[in-house]
Amino acid sequence: MVAVLQHLSEVLFPLLSLIVLGALLGRNTDFFDGRALSGLVTAVGIPALLLHSVLNMDMDIAGMGALIGITLVWLVVMSAATALLLLMTGIPVRPYLPALVHPNTGNMGIPVCFALFGPQSLGLAVVISSVIQVSHFTLGIGCLSGRFSVRSMLENGPVLALIAGATLLATGIQLPEPAMTTLDMLGSITVPVMLMLLGNSIASLKLSGMKDILRSVGFSLYRPLAGLALAWLLLLFWPLNALEAQVFLIQCAMPVAVMSYVLAVRYQGPSQEIALTIPLSLTVSLAVVVVFAVF
Repeated sequence: MVAVLQHLSEVLFPLLSLIVLGALLGRNTDFFDGRALSGLVTAVGIPALLLHSVLNMDMDIAGMGALIGITLVWLVVMSAATALLLLMTGIPVRPYLPALVHPNTGNMGIPVCFALFGPQSLGLAVVISSVIQVSHFTLGIGCLSGRFSVRSMLENGPVLALIAGATLLATGIQLPEPAMTTLDMLGSITVPVMLMLLGNSIASLKLSGMKDILRSVGFSLYRPLAGLALAWLLLLFWPLNALEAQVFLIQCAMPVAVMSYVLAVRYQGPSQEIALTIPLSLTVSLAVVVVFAVF
C-alpha cells in the first residue's frame, strides 16, 4: 500500500505544480488573457490526444463496446439525476449540469488508474475517458451554448477523433510512425495548458459571498460521491470483470473536469464557481482513491 500511495503522490505532484504555475503566471503576466489558449486546446490538442490514446490501446472491439455502453448509460442516469437535483434546489440546470456530470477521467483518472491497477488498466481508462470527452463536446457544449445538433456533433474534433480511432482499430489499419509521433506531440500540449488555465482562474477567483462558497462545497461532494454511487448501482445489473469494474468506479469518482472549466470560460458559463469546485472535489476524489488503495 505504501508503494501505491507513493506512486499516487508522484502522479499528483506534477499536476498540482502546473496548477500553481498557472496561478503565478496569471498573477504576473498576460499569458492567459483572452480565450485563444482554451480554443487551441479544444480544437487541436484534445482531438490529437484522443486519437493517439485510442490507437495505442490493447483491447478488442467487443471489450471496448461493453465499456462504452456502460459509460453511456451512466452518463444518461447521472445527467437525469443531476438535472432533477438542480431543479429541486432552484439552481439553473444548463450552466451547472455539465460540470456536475463529467468527471476528470483524463489528466486525473488515467494516471490514478495506472497508479492503482498498473499498466493493464490504461486501455480501459482511456476508453471511458474517450466517451466522457465526447460528452463534453455534445452534452457540455449543448447545455452551455443552448444549441445542439447532430451535424455539429459530427463536425466536432473529439467525436471525429473517436470515430476515426474506432474505425482504424476495427480494420486493423496502423498509422505510420511519423503520424503517431505528430499526434503525440500535438496531444502533449493539452494537459499542461488546461492545468495552467485552471491555476490562473483559481488565482483570480472573485466570489460574491459565503453562498457561492457553500454551493461549491456542495458541488464538490456531489460530483465524486454521486458518480461513484451510480456506477456501483449500474454494476449490479451490468457485470464487468474485476479490473474493468474497478477502473469504471474510479473514473466515475473523479473530480470536476478541467474541461468543464475550459468550456465554461469559452461559453460564458459560471467559470469562477467551477474553478473553485475543481480543487475542492479533488480532495473528495483523493479520499475515495485512498480507500481503494487501502482496501
